[in-house]
Amino acid sequence: MKRQLSPLDRWRCSSFCSWTKRNCPSRLPNQRGRSWKIGLGLVTLVAISALTGALVGHRLARKQLEARNNPETWNKHVTRESNRIVKPTPEQAARIQVYLAYAVRELQEIRRDTISRSTNVIWRLAGKVDRELTPEQQQAFRTMKPKPSELGLEVLHLPPVGRDSGTAPK
Repeated sequence: MKRQLSPLDRWRCSSFCSWTKRNCPSRLPNQRGRSWKIGLGLVTLVAISALTGALVGHRLARKQLEARNNPETWNKHVTRESNRIVKPTPEQAARIQVYLAYAVRELQEIRRDTISRSTNVIWRLAGKVDRELTPEQQQAFRTMKPKPSELGLEVLHLPPVGRDSGTAPK
């Protein structure tokens, strides 16, 4: 027995049936059931887009942070900005570059000293806490205690101490 269709259903059915060449009244329930699939597809698309954006953003932020923490890029960045904003003459640029190179070396020394002092504080703290713990607690504490490789200067792109530090420019 065929059911009666409203004019709206007949109109929707006519365009749908002409495309699929199927009996329209039997296809109407499937047409309505597809809306949750479309919604699920859109939610999935949004989730994938958000995840991709987060991963790309994290990678870019990490790259910028590493570049900012690398002393080799400090000099290049400041020189580029100085040339862009101040526009020094070639003679001035050469003199400024000498001052800048010396300042970067000084900043590296300050950074190295600060990291060394901070590392000493961390190791002293770890030693004092370790003495207060029971053997079972000490075992658990070793898992959260930083490893020497995590606190080294090579992580921060600093050259070894035995290099020429230069003299102050006049």
